[in-house]
Amino acid sequence: MKKFLTIIAAAALAIPAMAQSDTIPASFPGGEKALASYIDKNLKYPQPSISNGIEGVVQVKFIVKTDGVLDKFSIVRLVDPDLEAEALRLVKGMPNWQPATVSGSPVESESEVQVVFTLPE
Repeated sequence: MKKFLTIIAAAALAIPAMAQSDTIPASFPGGEKALASYIDKNLKYPQPSISNGIEGVVQVKFIVKTDGVLDKFSIVRLVDPDLEAEALRLVKGMPNWQPATVSGSPVESESEVQVVFTLPE
């Protein structure tokens, strides 16, 4: 079986409901490094995608509620059904996030995570 290497580049973008200077965006517990570590430890590259040499970046959009619960998941960037299913599984399994705040009060916001699937050359 051909060995593979998965390189993960995870980015979380938070777009709070209200754009104000005292707004803090929603975030994964522990920040971007913790998010990248979570993805690295939990990602399962689908075997059909490996066999077919499919790579790509799957963008998953979701809502971070005021209590940090993630909801309303959708794929922003379509790549491959197997990769998309894995990216959704991964994001849906994340722990609750720190919600966005405006003036110290939690607000619902929209965030995105990019999951990068890369095979070795």
